[in-house]
Amino acid sequence: MTRRSSVFAALLLAAGVVAIPEAARAHAALIEAETVQAIRLHAQYDTGEPMVEAQVIIYAADSPTRVWGLGLTDAAGVYTFVPDDTEGRWTIQVRQAGHGATAHVELAQDAVPVLTASAGAAGQGWPQRALMVALVAWGALGTALFVLRNRKRDNASA
Repeated sequence: MTRRSSVFAALLLAAGVVAIPEAARAHAALIEAETVQAIRLHAQYDTGEPMVEAQVIIYAADSPTRVWGLGLTDAAGVYTFVPDDTEGRWTIQVRQAGHGATAHVELAQDAVPVLTASAGAAGQGWPQRALMVALVAWGALGTALFVLRNRKRDNASA
């Protein structure tokens, strides 16, 4: 083999190595593991049905008017996030198709997150619904009596 053909063979070999697709080249995989405190939400309607792909809005304790994070619940109505080191009361809202709920989580250094309050349209029980129906009925009755009273006055005046 001549020197010229040796150089040509080396160049072909180098070009072949460079031309190998990235996926075919050897590479290593690395894993870093650490323990973190996460908050997992389970969003569901009062029927027990999960709020699938509901919008999640997170507000940190140090800035309750600025959105800290956004996301969507999974097929089971679950959303998990890792808050930063900000201590205090975090607010999490979950919304879907006019329904929603708000939860407040109190975070303290080296403590387990504590759910302090939860409320929303999705959490209405039967007493609240019965009260709402009664109030609507009372309003409709009052309106009907008002209209009838005005009709009687108009008929008496004529």
